[in-house]
Amino acid sequence: MRAKLASLPSASNSRKSALKIALMTGALAALALMDHRSAHADTGLCGKGSQCTPDLSSPAENQHFFRFSVAHDQGGKHDSLRRTEVSSKDFASFSGVGVISCMVEGKQRTSTAFLVGAFDIGVTVAQTFQKSASGAEPSECTYNSIDSLGQVRERIPVSYVKSQWDEAGAAGQISKDFAVVRLSQPSRYAQRTMPLGHFSGAPASVVMIGYKSDIDADSIKRKARGTVYERRPNGAGAFAHDLDSRDIAPGAPVIDETTGVIVGMHAQSARNTMIIMNDWLETTIKGEMQQQQQREARAAN
Repeated sequence: MRAKLASLPSASNSRKSALKIALMTGALAALALMDHRSAHADTGLCGKGSQCTPDLSSPAENQHFFRFSVAHDQGGKHDSLRRTEVSSKDFASFSGVGVISCMVEGKQRTSTAFLVGAFDIGVTVAQTFQKSASGAEPSECTYNSIDSLGQVRERIPVSYVKSQWDEAGAAGQISKDFAVVRLSQPSRYAQRTMPLGHFSGAPASVVMIGYKSDIDADSIKRKARGTVYERRPNGAGAFAHDLDSRDIAPGAPVIDETTGVIVGMHAQSARNTMIIMNDWLETTIKGEMQQQQQREARAAN
């Protein structure tokens, strides 16, 4: 009886099987490597800011301007972003925005103000310092710095006021509703003054920073986003905007989102109106800054 031999694969078949296994193993390894590299490539894109949500926590010097542009891009989808409280991260950038408060016939009169060029030079609206209908002069005028909780951190008396409405033929004109105030001492709370520049006249995305007129009822600093449009037909130096300025005291700075420079000031009007720096305002601010430099030079000698 012939014994049956066990059927074993030939050497040639063994080599073919081994080659197949090696090819399959290599393919799996290659796929794994590709996935690994792809993961790192995606991380690299995010690190470069391409196709990724921007990292707003990076401490870039102009970071607050970038945050504005990101939030503004979302404004069309979320209308609530058009007007918000100033965040704690942005507060240092706008610490040079405060409130002018005066007493007129026992009642408080307020306007938003911002420091320009020096910590004791402020810009606001001229109407704050106008006499009442009965001829009463505003008194006890102060510049107030308010923190993120709405608490007054400093109250500095106003030494004197230069108002464009005091110039011949300027009283009551919206485009000339400017006043420059000199404080009795520099603000210690403000961390920076506000850059002020000329407005090009072209439509621009802007931010307005200000306070409500009744700071006793609501003293939280507000931020509104929108667009400045064409020049007002009622005179030079006045432009229309769509910022939510309800109850915001006049004098609030309007800031270009791209440059971070103040391009105008919110004025009290029946319509949303921004007025821009004119020759009088520029000359007056420069004059006050020169006086400051002269006083410092004399003190050094």
